[in-house]
Amino acid sequence: DARATSRLYPLVLSVAFRFLHGAQAIRVDHVISAVLFVSVVIPVYWMGRVLLRSRWSAVAAALLSAAAPWLTITSALFEENLAYPLFWWTLLACCYAVWRPRARNDAAALAAIALLIVTRAEFTSVLLGYFVAVVVVSALRVGGHRRLGARALAAVREAAPRHPFLLAVCVVGFPVLLYLALATTSLEQFLGTYSNVVYRTSVLPPNMAEALLVELIALALGVGLLPALVSIPWFLRRMAKPQLERGGVYLLCAGAMLGVFVVFTAYSQGGYLGVGTEERYFFYVVPVFWLGAFAALEQRGVSASDIALCGVVLAALYGAIPFLAPLSQETAFLAPVESVVPHVLQQRLSELGGWGLTSQDALAVLAALAAAVTALVWRRSTRARLWWTCGAAAVVQLLVTGYAFAVVDGKVPGISGRTSGSVSALGWVDAHARVADVAWLENQPTGTTTAGGVSASVTSMRTVLFWNSHLLSWAWVEQLGLPLPQWPMSALPPVLGLQINTTTGALTGVEASARLREIVSYQRSPFLQLAGTTLGQSPEHTFKLTASAYPLRATWLATGLAPDGAVAGPVGASMFAFAPRGGRTAEAVTLTLAAAPSQAGVTQPVSSTIAVQLGTTRRTVVLRSGAPPRQVSLVACFASADPVVSGRLRPVSPAGAASNAVLSSVSLGAASAQQSSSCSR
Repeated sequence: DARATSRLYPLVLSVAFRFLHGAQAIRVDHVISAVLFVSVVIPVYWMGRVLLRSRWSAVAAALLSAAAPWLTITSALFEENLAYPLFWWTLLACCYAVWRPRARNDAAALAAIALLIVTRAEFTSVLLGYFVAVVVVSALRVGGHRRLGARALAAVREAAPRHPFLLAVCVVGFPVLLYLALATTSLEQFLGTYSNVVYRTSVLPPNMAEALLVELIALALGVGLLPALVSIPWFLRRMAKPQLERGGVYLLCAGAMLGVFVVFTAYSQGGYLGVGTEERYFFYVVPVFWLGAFAALEQRGVSASDIALCGVVLAALYGAIPFLAPLSQETAFLAPVESVVPHVLQQRLSELGGWGLTSQDALAVLAALAAAVTALVWRRSTRARLWWTCGAAAVVQLLVTGYAFAVVDGKVPGISGRTSGSVSALGWVDAHARVADVAWLENQPTGTTTAGGVSASVTSMRTVLFWNSHLLSWAWVEQLGLPLPQWPMSALPPVLGLQINTTTGALTGVEASARLREIVSYQRSPFLQLAGTTLGQSPEHTFKLTASAYPLRATWLATGLAPDGAVAGPVGASMFAFAPRGGRTAEAVTLTLAAAPSQAGVTQPVSSTIAVQLGTTRRTVVLRSGAPPRQVSLVACFASADPVVSGRLRPVSPAGAASNAVLSSVSLGAASAQQSSSCSR
């Protein structure tokens, strides 16, 4: 599944799935993703060779740009693993095309931008940034015109023959975008969930400036703060007096593209999202801090007073803007700095007695102290500047990175990790399947939800589907009353038209059922269980892989239940147990009944009585809210000429009240000798 133009990374991942089973392919793709992420060192190194005199400074800037807190993204198969290096390769291609304006260089730059756009839709802004960079540098080259409009027109005339492909994109692309903007349906279909970027109730988000400032201080803190204190003044001084030598052109071009990208990204996410803000959308800027810091050390264009002033501004921002993201397994890799640093500071403050400071106060104080020390060190030798500004900052950056990885790995007390579970165990379907096309049978109750509010059945389905590439279709039986499978299972081909014959247990729909040779299903489903040989089970023994009996037939069926297994309405539910193969005349049936959990704003009975009947066996069960589930053991006795035993679940009290009973699971097994003998009597 991919949204809008975001297709390249899924395509890269799919190669491993072409040759390997699901769990094996995911192992390989995690390695590939990590290699892709750290490969950003190559384009950053080459950018450093343009901006820096020392090759070793370029090496250091490149390595530190990879070994940053956002490296935790490699613990997930996220597009940023590919987008990060590709973004910097694109910057290099565009800077070179502006420095050496030729048609082939322009084509290479646009090709790189195209790859970015098909990696993440948000990178459409990079194309606008490239256009701005071309116009700005061309305007500086032509010079001479005092009026801004005249200079801009002269710049376009100067750039047009040197960037013919960019000109063609602008001429053709503008009418296309205008048409898509007017054709609302077409644009929404193309952009999918990203269409909200275009259709807004207001032109600009009200707190967009705050969003940009939050990301600035978060990224600055993530690189150890000191490089930001040095690089920001250096960039401001260089940009105040732009130069047209190679380094100056690269700075202008990269600055224009990064500026447009960051502003557009803050706009597209709707301004400052508070706890929902994610640094992963902005961390592409991180190499700028390290490149600027090493450039300032080499070129000495920054004074101690510049650093002190920058420190005062940053300290004020840390004191005024809070970091709102709490530390969790999710924020540790989506916003590692905003979540890790305040968490660690608060812990240290608590150990020291607090001193009446919050973590935000501590950040402001630390920023001011860091600026003061850096300004003092800046007056000393070049070696002292290097070891303090870059060495100390690198240590802080690596400590934050290590702590974020510890959270992701589940090594921080009180926070569950994200990387857990055996890959081999999670790939249990592929490990046991004997055919290439395994089907998913939708027979799981939908009642329980995860902490994120997602149905537990959906979560389980996604997990099984994610790790097992043999799972290639899904089957749905309408008479169960269950909803159709959700994304991503819904993207697979369905097997529809299935019905259970309640007199024989046979599945009708011969053409469809012929495709169901091996099936993954919920083991103790209260809705439907099929006959067959069990080939394997999921690690938690919730699901099983079954080689279907032929012809397909059910061993258990319940109709009239709510999707969560609730016994709804006064009529209740119908139950059917079907005779197993092998000549057995009795089947042991265990029903697990529980009171539905209380829901906010919904009044449920304190207790209710359920009448359970299967064949000639009858039971009465009293269910009380908050009490443990009740198990009801029954025996299904089959006559030689009748392969089915039917029954009902029916609420009998309190009169007129809604039942709160839920049939959560059904277990089938061979009846004991004593139970079988009771059938003959």
